[in-house]
Amino acid sequence: MRDFIVKIFVKLGLYQSAVRVINYIKFEIQAHHMKHDGLAMLSRADQTFSSMGVQAFLTFGVLLGAYRDHGFISYDPDIDVGILADQVPHNLHQIMEDAGFRLRCQNVLAESGTIMEESYAYKQIHLDIFYYYKDGKDFYCYIPRKHETKEWKEANATDGFPCDRSYVPACEMERREFLGLQIWMPKDTDGWLRAIYSDSFMTPIKNWDLKDGYVTRIMHTKERCYRKYPNKLYR
Repeated sequence: MRDFIVKIFVKLGLYQSAVRVINYIKFEIQAHHMKHDGLAMLSRADQTFSSMGVQAFLTFGVLLGAYRDHGFISYDPDIDVGILADQVPHNLHQIMEDAGFRLRCQNVLAESGTIMEESYAYKQIHLDIFYYYKDGKDFYCYIPRKHETKEWKEANATDGFPCDRSYVPACEMERREFLGLQIWMPKDTDGWLRAIYSDSFMTPIKNWDLKDGYVTRIMHTKERCYRKYPNKLYR
C-alpha cells in the first residue's frame, strides 16, 4: 500500500511536498520529547558509554546548543554524539540494549560495509551516533544526503545514497558542565562548530542547510551508503 501511494504522489509531482509535511510533523513530535526527556537520555547514554571505556562526545546540533545556547536548541529533534571508530567495542549493541537503547537503523558504506552511523531509540527520543575517523590533523565522519532523484526506499533498493564527509580539527576531548551533567566535548569546540556550520554559527538559523552556500568543511564524496535495519535490509 505504501509503495502504491508513493507512486501516485510521485506521478502527481506531490511527493517532495508530502515528505516535507510528514518530516515537519515528526520533527515537532521529536522536539517535544527532547524537551521532556532529552537530558535524562543523555545522562543514561553517557553512563553507558563510560561503562565501556568509550568517550562519547557531543557533536552537531547538541554541541552547538551546549556552546551557544548553554542547553538544548529548542527545535533540535534528537541528540548527536560522536565516538572514535577505533574505540567501538565488539559488543556495543548488546551493552546499549541492556541499558534500554533500541537499535533503530544503521547507515552503512556501500563498498566496504563499514557502519558509519547508528540511531538508537530511548523513551521515544533518538540518539544518533556518528563514527569518527582520523585523517592527518583532522577527524571526519560521514553524513548521508538525499538521493539525487529517487525516494528513499527506491534508493535503498538500488544505488544507495550519496555521502558527505564532515571534517573537524582533531583534538582531545574534555569533560564540561552541561545542564548539571559532566559531558565529553571537543576541546576545540569553536573550531568544530566553524567547520560544521561556518563562521556564522553563533547566529541561530532554524532551517540551516548546507546547500544554502555556507562556507564549511563538509565535503561531497563519491562514496555511497545504504540504510540497514535490525530486522530487515532494504537493498
